[in-house]
Amino acid sequence: MLQVQKLEHLKIPLEDIKAATESFDIKYRIGSGGYGEVYKAKLKIKCKDEDPYMPSTVAIKRITSKKDGQESEGFLVELDVVSKCKHPNIVSLLGFCVEDSEMLLVYELVSKGSLDEYLASVDRMIDFTWTERLHLCIDIAQGLKHMHTTMECQNGIIHRDIKSANILLGEKLEAKIADFGLSRVHHGNEGVSTINTQTLAGTDFYLDPEYARTGRLKKASDIYSFGVVLFEIFSGKLAYDSSYIKTNEKGLAAIARRHFKKGTLKEILDPKMMDDAHEFGFIGKVKPDQDSLNVFSRIAYECLAKTQLDRPTIEVIIKELEKSLNLQVSQFQKYGLANHIP
Repeated sequence: MLQVQKLEHLKIPLEDIKAATESFDIKYRIGSGGYGEVYKAKLKIKCKDEDPYMPSTVAIKRITSKKDGQESEGFLVELDVVSKCKHPNIVSLLGFCVEDSEMLLVYELVSKGSLDEYLASVDRMIDFTWTERLHLCIDIAQGLKHMHTTMECQNGIIHRDIKSANILLGEKLEAKIADFGLSRVHHGNEGVSTINTQTLAGTDFYLDPEYARTGRLKKASDIYSFGVVLFEIFSGKLAYDSSYIKTNEKGLAAIARRHFKKGTLKEILDPKMMDDAHEFGFIGKVKPDQDSLNVFSRIAYECLAKTQLDRPTIEVIIKELEKSLNLQVSQFQKYGLANHIP
């Protein structure tokens, strides 16, 4: 385990983690999935003077056995990738443990939960203004840019499972990309833009159709998945919401493409953003600007191109999302609400 040897300074004794969670008592568990379980606990971590401050309340990810037997590989990949990712829009790794049969990753606690929890609840999504949603999208895009273009490794990282369940929200609703167990790192002996994979990975409704068909994995595969998330934020619903599945078994992506081509995207725009907003605005509530919506919907649509070559780069996406945000912010300035921009 070469990665583990290089990260000795991040090792945390199993006895400390068991003490903090009372041997993984269910009362500390805050989430679970195909990868295992997540626990919230107060953990004392000794860190070197040069290391950043490490909070006492953390999220502990406990890897469990998978049907395909790939749990060890997924653990090592996640440990390797996230230890390289130091960015405000990527969840921070604080430590890890490999003892006995346990494989544990200790992360900063991202306090507001995952984006999919908000999208699954109409009541929770109500409070997100269009401005705040644009900030979320830009946060995610900045995290992706760091992975794709500015990593320590030569050619960057492909996440392979960008979806709303893997977007966590911090105290100030800043977005952080999480769950790197399926990620692939470009090494020097691999092609600059493409990895040919034998095993398909990802999540239905977010999966790049060209990758699914050919096994050719590119950064553009993450871009497609991000496009689905963009339209989730636009519509206020999950990509696999029952209302979408009834219309098209492929979910939101196919429906968004159809509406864009017909010029009827407003039919899937979250009505709460319009119902709760006013043309001249309450504080923090300004009607979404049409030009802002247009810029956003076009770049989101381009992300969903069926071929990888036709999708924009993350740099282009950030530029267009920032343009959309600036158009929306101008509405606050227009109505004298510049001091109340969310």
